[in-house]
This record gives sequence, structure tokens and C-alpha cells, in this order.
Amino acid sequence: MKRKKLLGTKMEQINVLVSTYNGEKYIEEQLKSIDCQTYSNVHVYVRDDGSTDHTVELVNRYIRENELSDKYTVATGENIGFSKSFHLLMQMADSGEYWAFCDQDDVWKEEKIISAVKCIENIDKPALYSSAVEVVDRDLNFIRKSFTDNSFKDPLYDILTYGTPGCTFVFNKALMQKLKEYKPTTISMHDSWISFVCLAVNGLFYSDHEAYILYRQHDANVLGAQRHSLKDTLAGIIKNKNVLRSDMAKEILIGYSYGMSPKTKEAFCAFAEYKENFRYKMRILRLPYKKEKTSKRAFEKIKLRILFGSV
Repeated sequence: MKRKKLLGTKMEQINVLVSTYNGEKYIEEQLKSIDCQTYSNVHVYVRDDGSTDHTVELVNRYIRENELSDKYTVATGENIGFSKSFHLLMQMADSGEYWAFCDQDDVWKEEKIISAVKCIENIDKPALYSSAVEVVDRDLNFIRKSFTDNSFKDPLYDILTYGTPGCTFVFNKALMQKLKEYKPTTISMHDSWISFVCLAVNGLFYSDHEAYILYRQHDANVLGAQRHSLKDTLAGIIKNKNVLRSDMAKEILIGYSYGMSPKTKEAFCAFAEYKENFRYKMRILRLPYKKEKTSKRAFEKIKLRILFGSV
């Protein structure tokens, strides 16, 4: 399979990171969409997270039949969860100029990579790109377009309302170098962690209103763009055992406080300490709703989680 080359653009290497787990149903379709990109200098890193189906066999067969062994690196390991798996993928893909996260069950439009690179290619400081997605069903029928503006404007509000799908992320070498400076002791959501590091080091977050990913919704999704009721949110608060945003804030302060602006440092301190500090909790709860950042329902749910100390 030959990638279409777009003339007039310098093609620095981009590493596409794919963590797979029991993804035999959709993985080949996703890989085909990566290999049809107009951006030609692409290396794909696949780490299988202990699949019990034929995912690894299908990936290797796809690479072999399309003679793509020089464009792919495949690793297998025990099941450690997709977030830890993506952290390992970042360690595997040590060279290059750009990195992109990729889910196993989506489909990329052919301009996805080139569009992202064009937005951040001339930026010297840490830069992180995200875009809208087209939410589709299992058969790729359109459901709706989903977009969250996560460009950095107000640190406290940015931490509170963060919610961009990590599968749209593309980031540069400057941000990767910052990520290597500190290894968190508790593995958080990989996309949240990268966003908060970018914020902490005064990086750029570029939010693209265009959608270049068909974001598939089906029964086996790990995470998705589903809409949950307040009742579901309360149930999630009760049984939640995940690494919280407050835990990540504490880690960020340990690893990156040296270069933070006073305003950004105060924002991370507020999230790190709001459970014990009533003043910080009230400061967060009093933040006004801004429709350009999130939906009103999502904003109400995150405030509810703050109230119960579950963020």
C-alpha cells in the first residue's frame, strides 16, 4: 500500500502510537486509514496489551501482506491497561519530530496527520494539537460532530473543563522532551497527563474545529463520547478508583513547578489541595460556565464531582 505524498511540505518523521486489546474487528481498517495518509514519513508503533483474540496475528499479517515491515514496530506484553500501554509506547518511539495517539477502532481521514503538523510545525516551544471528531456508529454512520476547545486561556478553568479525546492528539519534540523530564509515580490517563504537562510548561494547545477522525462508538469502547446522566455521574463517583485530576495536579507540582507562572502554579495547587482546603474548593465551585469550553451538562457534572471530592 502506497501513501499519497503531499508536495510542498517538509515531511519530518511522525510516530503513530497504537495500543491494541482484543481489537480484531476493527484494527485492520484503522491501519489502512493510517497508511492512506497524505503525509508520507510515518512510523507506526503498535503495542498489544495482552489480547486474547487474533489482534496480533491480524496486525502482523497486514504488515507482511502490504510489505510495511520498515514502517511498523510491533511489541506484545501483558495486560497493564491502555494508559500504561501508551506510556510504554512513548518510551518505544524515542526518535522523530512528532507523535500521535491512535485508537484501534477509529478511522482517520487522509488529511489527518498533515493538517495537525501544519498547525504546530513552526512552533519552537512545547505544542499539543487536538481536533474535533465525527462520532459514528460501528458501521461508520454519522451520529454527530463533537468538539471541545481546550486552548489554554485560564489555568484553573482549563484544568477543570479538560475533556478532549486523546485519539486526536499530535505533539512535537519540544513537548516530548518535557515529558521525559519527570516520570509520574502513579500512571494517570496518558492524554490528561500530557495536556497538564503542556499547560505547566507554558506550551501551546491548538484546538482545531475541523474533524479528521471517525470516532467509532460500539459496545467494546474503553472510553467514548457518550453522554451520561447525573445519576450515572453519582454512581461513578461512588465506585471511582481511578487516578484523579487532583492526584495528577500533585504530580505536576512535583515535576514541573520550577518553570510555572504564578497563576498556573496557583491553579494546580488549588486542584491538588481542594479536598482539604475549603477556600480552594469554593474558588473552583464558583467558576462561571463558559459555553465555548464545554457543555452545560458536563460543567454541572464536573462541579458535582468537585463537591464530592472525586476529581
